[in-house]
Amino acid sequence: MEEYILEYIFEDVVIKPSNAPKFLLDGEEVDIWGDELEKYHSRSIIDYVRENLLSYERRGEDPFAEIVGKEVEKEMVKNALMSGSNILFKGRKGYGKTTFSKAMAKLLPEKLLAVKGCKIHDDPTHPTCFSCKKKLLEEDVVELTWVPRKWIRISGDPMMTTRQLIGGISIQKVKEGYDLDHPEVFTPGRVLKAHRGMAYFDELGAIPSALQTLLHELLEERQITTPEGDIVPMKIDTLFVASTNPANYKGVADIKEPLMDRVEEIPIGPPETLKEEIEIGLRNMSLKEGAILPLWHLKILARTVRYARSNELRVSGQIELEPSCRATIKLFDHLRASATRKGHTAAMLMDYGERYEVVKLGMRSRIELEYDDGNEKDAVIEKLVEEAINRTCSEIYALIPRDSFSGLMEELSSVDEIDVEKVNPKEFEYAWKAILLMARRPEEVNSAFEILLESVSRCTGLIEKVSAGRYAYVGA
Repeated sequence: MEEYILEYIFEDVVIKPSNAPKFLLDGEEVDIWGDELEKYHSRSIIDYVRENLLSYERRGEDPFAEIVGKEVEKEMVKNALMSGSNILFKGRKGYGKTTFSKAMAKLLPEKLLAVKGCKIHDDPTHPTCFSCKKKLLEEDVVELTWVPRKWIRISGDPMMTTRQLIGGISIQKVKEGYDLDHPEVFTPGRVLKAHRGMAYFDELGAIPSALQTLLHELLEERQITTPEGDIVPMKIDTLFVASTNPANYKGVADIKEPLMDRVEEIPIGPPETLKEEIEIGLRNMSLKEGAILPLWHLKILARTVRYARSNELRVSGQIELEPSCRATIKLFDHLRASATRKGHTAAMLMDYGERYEVVKLGMRSRIELEYDDGNEKDAVIEKLVEEAINRTCSEIYALIPRDSFSGLMEELSSVDEIDVEKVNPKEFEYAWKAILLMARRPEEVNSAFEILLESVSRCTGLIEKVSAGRYAYVGA
């Protein structure tokens, strides 16, 4: 009996119409080889992915439309998928590696037929699970079920165990008479649960080296060596996608060379343009409603983050760990929250806080300095914001029609002080002309008036900010 049972573990079982049991789906007998169901089984995951990818290509559509920019990276991903390759995304945290993997998961079939009750949702025509092999070969009737698209995230953990990653597999328990369904014989770990789906390894390098060896064996050799030394064929069918941070990144461990030799490395970096940075921020905001964020404020916040990553400013040289797109997203959220709490229909400079506290809230935990005495981080952030405001105000100042400038100054000098929250900008003919070039919606008018005055103040010195939202003409 022992040898008879062991045969199911090592046999490559293929079910065809000639040797198939009766299949039931939702209590009714079905022909899984008929036109209605044939596309939901007997094919590998990569075959489904290729077919769906080519379908997008024929329609001229982007299969990864939720990914902003990164056209070169998208092409590399599509080629890797078509060739059936494993993929490793390499880049700093917050640049969209996980988002990319989720976008790729759309290429998986929406649902598949599986043996009902199977721990890894086995294909009814080519099972991997020991119990399913026995069931399909011995039983007259086998129930099936639908399994939705699977995207399994496996977080890298240096303390991860073999049971957590691979699961519990013991041939010894079979020899002792345990049933093939017994949890001590076979309990799938996370990677086996990704069978017929996608296994996404978030920070692959953090998985212990010994487990990387097991992972390589499972994915490449389609087998597992048990703790007792038995080699068990596990023909797992999964789309393997992983991510890792750059080698010089804090806490990053090496990925074993044999595993690296079996993946295609695709670098994922920050957004290439300011426009892409803003688009990513807007798409991923948590606070979907509230005060409007006019374009000039989106530019200020996105530029603050981008300056922290670049070598354009001297102050940027102090930053050792740069902010990711998550910083941009949270700055958008925080500014909207601040403006909404103050009752503004559109965000204004006064919503940043007296010393840019709203920006500091979103940046402090997302940058690290080479040297920090405790207060230096806030000072660096303030300089970044100031430079971002200066750059944005220069653009706005350039929008003022030259033939309107003298009239604008005459208007501003005619009043002692302007409170942008209380004054009607339409009362200023030349200012109104400039505002119309900026504001896209009526709700943005007061915000546009404020940034216009701030731009004149910073670029000419002819007016000065008296306090938040209040300006006065001082002349030459």
